[in-house]
Amino acid sequence: MEGNEVFLKQLSLENQKALDHVMNLMESFRAMNSTLELDEVLKKIMHYALNIVETAEAGYIQMLDETSNKLIIKAYVGFNHNISFFKVNVGESITGKVFRDGCVRLITSREEIYNSMGDLSRENFEFIEKAHYNNENIKSILTVPVSFGTNRIGVMTLHCFDIEDGISEIDLHLLQSFASQAAIALYNAKLHTEVQKTLLEATHLSQRLKETNTLLEKRTNIHNLLTGLSVQNRGLNAIILEMNTLMKRKFVYVDYLEGTFSPKHDKHFAESLDDIFFLFRTKTKPAYVSIYDTVSIDCYIYPVRSGSILLGCLIVEGNARLSQLDHLIIEQGAPILSLEIMKLRSQTEIMYKKTYETYQQFLKIKNPKQAEIVAEELGIHNHSFLLTALIELDGNIDLHSLENEALLLLAHLKEKMPLKNSLLFSYNNKITIFSSVQNANQEALWKEIIESGIKWWNERYTVVARGGISTGYYYHGQAEENHLKAEKALLYLRKQKEKGIIHYKKIGISSFFLDRSPAEIDAFLRETFSQLWTDQEKNDELIHTLFTYIQNNRSMTFTAKELHIHTNTLYHRIKKIEDILDLDFNHYEDYLKVQLGFYLFKTFLEHSDMVPVTPGNGDT
Repeated sequence: MEGNEVFLKQLSLENQKALDHVMNLMESFRAMNSTLELDEVLKKIMHYALNIVETAEAGYIQMLDETSNKLIIKAYVGFNHNISFFKVNVGESITGKVFRDGCVRLITSREEIYNSMGDLSRENFEFIEKAHYNNENIKSILTVPVSFGTNRIGVMTLHCFDIEDGISEIDLHLLQSFASQAAIALYNAKLHTEVQKTLLEATHLSQRLKETNTLLEKRTNIHNLLTGLSVQNRGLNAIILEMNTLMKRKFVYVDYLEGTFSPKHDKHFAESLDDIFFLFRTKTKPAYVSIYDTVSIDCYIYPVRSGSILLGCLIVEGNARLSQLDHLIIEQGAPILSLEIMKLRSQTEIMYKKTYETYQQFLKIKNPKQAEIVAEELGIHNHSFLLTALIELDGNIDLHSLENEALLLLAHLKEKMPLKNSLLFSYNNKITIFSSVQNANQEALWKEIIESGIKWWNERYTVVARGGISTGYYYHGQAEENHLKAEKALLYLRKQKEKGIIHYKKIGISSFFLDRSPAEIDAFLRETFSQLWTDQEKNDELIHTLFTYIQNNRSMTFTAKELHIHTNTLYHRIKKIEDILDLDFNHYEDYLKVQLGFYLFKTFLEHSDMVPVTPGNGDT
């Protein structure tokens, strides 16, 4: 099991690296919260942001100026004084769009960076160009929104000039977690500044200021207490139990992917979890809700998110309104819980990535003995039948959200599937299922579970799930063939823009054309039917007649009946079509050509954006 030991050592190194990142984050959190002076907080945020994203060479933080409605540079590192004149409107260039949309942007090519700055004013463009001597050679840029609760207060941007592929997806996740904590520090500092200003300007509000200071002190104490538990690696349950103690009310955290409770509890609203998560998948604000099941249950639900990703929900049962202190505890605790969950999620993602890489290597192995050894390392023992299924999620949401949805569907499938002698993992927006089964009956059971899971998903969510499946007899060293068939089945559904699942053997002759682009198929159809399409409006009747004739397997009787014409009229139309196309349908190759053309049109182009039209008009 030497290969397995290497795999575990690599995984351990990855976990240690993830832990080091977390410790760096925690150190920055303590430093940021060690002062309430706004300027000092801003400087520390930029200092630690560049420590966390080690490949970044410069950065700045912008905050919204409500008077001018512009994003103003408040702190910067690695730039000269010209950057301080850089002021963008909300929605302008990269940072303005991130602030407006609240979506992280990681751009890793100079061309795409400059394209994204296309709407930047000339004045701002000159400031940003002069702000760094090496700006024209920029390699990557990462911008994240800085938000406190639902209130967006600014954006943080990091630049990399010298290192190709310098800023990575891992840096993105780390900076997101850092930004949520930076927002708290900024909010606390801003609140402190306002308190001090109010003390000087309005002495008659001293009592109110005292209360505000007390609240601020509680906020800081709560934050430090909960952060301390996270730094000590006490875990999710310890943080939630401490929050319960502080609130003197009982609440639970429910994980979006697993549907598990922390702390563990047999809650009577467990049956309603799907509905709760469905409601809060895109909802960012907490809400009071009433759950109607066997009994009516009133709850306060606070969604815990990391950027656009829903991680789970904090649920406080009862109809009593939360106090100001209760809200404070949840607001301070939620980002720390988010960090704890992302720590666990990062370990899972690392494990799945390693599994994906090992699986891809396994597919390339042709030596039977070596393939058997690697299969054993993956937990697969040889049986007569092999099943490979590939499922992808497709929707109008960002990739990180698709990855999260894939993990959710994977968790649902794992609940239904026998995991012994099977490999199930997700990578990006795809799920891979690989299993060696004992007989055809077990194979049929697996197929039924997968089909049922995809159907369950598509009935509930707008993100489309589609899958390709391939099964057959298996010999060591031949797994790649089965995998490629599953990929072709999935590609077939994707080209059809359909959801659901299909077996490779069901796609038939289409397997020979899946690698052909729509443009190639369109070119073949133009060549075959060009004379009919030359005057399409005039020949629409002939095209419809030809397609109906082919669809009815050249039956003159059935075709005439479907077209509501006499057989003699049909005969003359067919003869005219043959003359226009210069083909003889009684000649085997000529008829096969139009028959194939009709099949390709119906299968690949009829429902696509590339429908053959009159040649020469410039449309495709």
